[in-house]
Amino acid sequence: MTSLANNLVNRMTWAVLIIVVLVFLAVDIIIDNWIDTEFDNALTTKSNYLKTLIKVSPAGVEFDFAGEFMPEFTLPAKGEYFQLWQNGVVFERSESLAHFAQANLIKADLAINGRQFFDVTLPDGRSGRAMVSVFEPQVPDKYQSVITENIAPMVLTVALSEEELNHILIIIDSSLAIGLLLVILFMRWAVVNLIHRGLQPLNDLNQALKDIDFQQAELKLPAHFKAFIEIEPIKNELNKFLRINHKHLQNEKRITADIAHELKTPISELISLSEIYIRYPDDERIGVSYKQDVLSISLKMKDIVNNLLLLQKASSEGLQLSQTLIDVKAFIQKIVAELNALRSGSLARVNVISELNGVMCQTDAFSLHTVLYNLIDNALFYSPQQSKVDIRLIKQKQPVQGNKSAMIVITIENELLNSISDDDLDRLTLPLFQTEKSRQHQNRHGLGLAIVDNIAQVNQYAFSFGLVDTNRIAFTFTLPVMGDISG
Repeated sequence: MTSLANNLVNRMTWAVLIIVVLVFLAVDIIIDNWIDTEFDNALTTKSNYLKTLIKVSPAGVEFDFAGEFMPEFTLPAKGEYFQLWQNGVVFERSESLAHFAQANLIKADLAINGRQFFDVTLPDGRSGRAMVSVFEPQVPDKYQSVITENIAPMVLTVALSEEELNHILIIIDSSLAIGLLLVILFMRWAVVNLIHRGLQPLNDLNQALKDIDFQQAELKLPAHFKAFIEIEPIKNELNKFLRINHKHLQNEKRITADIAHELKTPISELISLSEIYIRYPDDERIGVSYKQDVLSISLKMKDIVNNLLLLQKASSEGLQLSQTLIDVKAFIQKIVAELNALRSGSLARVNVISELNGVMCQTDAFSLHTVLYNLIDNALFYSPQQSKVDIRLIKQKQPVQGNKSAMIVITIENELLNSISDDDLDRLTLPLFQTEKSRQHQNRHGLGLAIVDNIAQVNQYAFSFGLVDTNRIAFTFTLPVMGDISG
């Protein structure tokens, strides 16, 4: 598995290493060039000094050199060398060349006042550098009128050893190499420590996730973390994720308990009936109703299981949608007729108020039937027997992305048998949720509104509900209009 810390360390190490190597290389080149330049300048300075020792007089040209002032040109070994030529003939040689009688320094044909540097091997075998220059001896002012003929140009070669220079360069290069190595090691150590220290908040975040107590009432990360711009969004999203999953966990626990509660009662009834029938098999009063009671309880259990399966299907991708054109008003009247067949008097209690004139929508017929059937059935069941259930159908225009798009707004409103608190109202669409008063009804299991809410989400119905008065509640959802057909 790839390590984020190792990737950062390696990338930063390579990046800084390249920069440091380039800087050290540039410094080394600059120092080497500077030392070479200074060496050539020193060679030029000695050459110019030796030129000043050339004296011109009526008696001729003399070289007034004093070895005690420049002993480096008199040493028998490891010394410095110079040689003068005039008219192609050796004019003067340094005493250091006396030990190498057959040796001559390099000579080059140059223009007057010209100079040139050469890398050479000195007479004693050492590597060195020589400067060859051509010049005209200067006639003093007091002899300008006496000496009228031209003085022949002279060639001066000065040669110095480069061994000390090379030793200095080796010391400098070695120092730079050792310094570069130390810098790289220190930089690597610093990068590793800084990155691991910089990533410590992520380790703290990971440890906080490990230390979360899932038994507490509210799951959230500790608030004592130091805020970081990069980590704060992750922390906020994790807190959101924890809250949502904790809510789902608590909801699953509640659903499991409610399912057990809903199934426990009919199972207990079946067991009790069976035990009584086994104990008193000859009792006609028990035998006559036993089969019908078992069938009734079994159908009740089947109804619970079917609703649970429908809830699961409505909340997953298993719900297959097939879009068809539907006349909403006629569709509602058909559902009311179905409910009237099951509960007489329903038709008289439902009041359909429609502003639609042949307006149709395109949606899934099964989804719309399930939503409307459950909402109207709940409105009839949880309202007083003589009260009216109002169903309003309104065609409403609203702007959608700059265009006018018509929507059908369906509102189902009814009175309440019992008041509903705000807390209960917020939990009405939770699966198997029932108020304590609603639990008195054995045929109600708290699944209808949960199914409606899930189907509305799958079909993208804008579903909402709320109290319009202390004893009245309204459920509203919208459908898109596909076209107007004359009625």
